[in-house]
Amino acid sequence: MVSLEELLEFLPRTDCGQCGLTCAEFGAKLLSRELRPEDCPVLHEPDFAGFIEALHELLGVPVAAPPPMEIDPEKCNGCGICVAMCEYHLGNCPEARLGRGPRLGDNVVFHIVNGVAVVVRQDLCTRMLQAAEKCNKCADHCPTEAISFKQ
Repeated sequence: MVSLEELLEFLPRTDCGQCGLTCAEFGAKLLSRELRPEDCPVLHEPDFAGFIEALHELLGVPVAAPPPMEIDPEKCNGCGICVAMCEYHLGNCPEARLGRGPRLGDNVVFHIVNGVAVVVRQDLCTRMLQAAEKCNKCADHCPTEAISFKQ
């Protein structure tokens, strides 16, 4: 079984609090399967490329197939319109309904990390549910056309 120390090798170790926890607390929640590597916003930054996959391997959790939703970081300008327009955020995050960004503890589909939108929890996306083909709000409102969906 993997230890917390081994997991910490693949966590940012900045205790930035973006996820609401220290890196050690986050690692403990990874071990107990309460959180997934994707739940750390910092691991989506280019400096940590491959860390999410490494954590999945250490934890013995299969790496998910590439997501049907993609954000092109070269096109994304980090405007946050996808966060504001997301059907899931509007229905589940009180702050988003008020036109603000979701709070750190909120489950979200998107985060803005270093000026670029990243998909954090695609499984929460309304498009992934039964009415999937009906929701394109994030892509439809993206001014740079950075969001695309695979068929």
